[in-house]
Amino acid sequence: MKTINKPGTFSRARAKVRGKFLLVSALCALAAPAQAKVVEELAARVNNEAVTISDYQRAKEALTEQYAAAMPDFFKQKDAAAQLEKAALDKLVDEALLRQKAESLKIKVYERELETGVAEIRKRFSRSPDGGQLSTEKAEEAFRGELKKEGVTLEEFRERIRRQLMVQKLVQETIKTRAKMPGDAETKAYFDNIILVLKGEEASIKGLDAEAMQDLLAVAGKFKEITAERLHLRHILVKLKEGATPEEKKAAQEKALALRKNLDGSLDFDEAAVKNSEDQESAQRGGDLGYVVKGMLPPEVDTEAFKLQVGENSQPVESKFGWHILRLEEKRAAQKLRYEAVKEDLEQVLAQNSFAAELGAYIKELHKDAKIQIFIGEKEK
Repeated sequence: MKTINKPGTFSRARAKVRGKFLLVSALCALAAPAQAKVVEELAARVNNEAVTISDYQRAKEALTEQYAAAMPDFFKQKDAAAQLEKAALDKLVDEALLRQKAESLKIKVYERELETGVAEIRKRFSRSPDGGQLSTEKAEEAFRGELKKEGVTLEEFRERIRRQLMVQKLVQETIKTRAKMPGDAETKAYFDNIILVLKGEEASIKGLDAEAMQDLLAVAGKFKEITAERLHLRHILVKLKEGATPEEKKAAQEKALALRKNLDGSLDFDEAAVKNSEDQESAQRGGDLGYVVKGMLPPEVDTEAFKLQVGENSQPVESKFGWHILRLEEKRAAQKLRYEAVKEDLEQVLAQNSFAAELGAYIKELHKDAKIQIFIGEKEK
């Protein structure tokens, strides 16, 4: 067992996803009632508060989903799993410290605020897994079913929401007053660094530590997507399963060729996609893939897509997923990134960075007087 009474490491890039401390994510966790009903193995203890193994597992799963959505390239790192494990435990420890601080300050959560918080969670059960709207009765049944599955009473769930809203108020009232809005010179300097990244000249950027550079590269990547040449595509997919036999491959190709031939006749592309595409998600939208930029599609498909003229259908293109027939609906030329157009967005990014830095410093102070015991490392040795 390791006992630590020193400041913990608060990594903005790991304990939060893209510049925001994910307090709201704790509101999504219906499990982990305020008082555990059964004796469970501990991952850590923060002062007198237990952090269970199941708490840890849920936090790790939630962070994995968030990273997959926001930073998919993160998983290419060799130590990605270890980073996620540390981030999950750090997150739980930090949240416990903030929660304990909020309780010690007796921060008030009013009934209407609690009801709003509970309603926000309930709202997430208003749709079925396939996206359909549920009736009020079915949505309530799904919500209650999840509570039962996790062994949490409605009263315990409400108490958890109340405690998390206390933390949210603590952060807003304490940190927002410390965080600062960037000046024009700071915002312009940040923009100039983004331009250097877009030109491939990031090596010439000075004065940023590794984490700040990581943040800058992520922001620049988003602007690159926004300003790059983009295509509005539809497609019809004839799937090819992994390990398909030569006969199955030939049958899939022949089916794609037949569909393509029919498109030269009276067959409407949208209708053909709805009836024949085996990409179920896009098929419901007439094969619509939305806008894509170079590199988003499989290489073979990407190359063919950027050769098409507006209104043109491609010949079948093979990828690891099967055979694709593409249709180009619209092409937008690359745009120049202009400072005035993105100034407000950059100010928001810098303000979030300032907020995250102040929050990190605040949590670091909370660590100083805390007794934090980590058990999970010992179990894995």
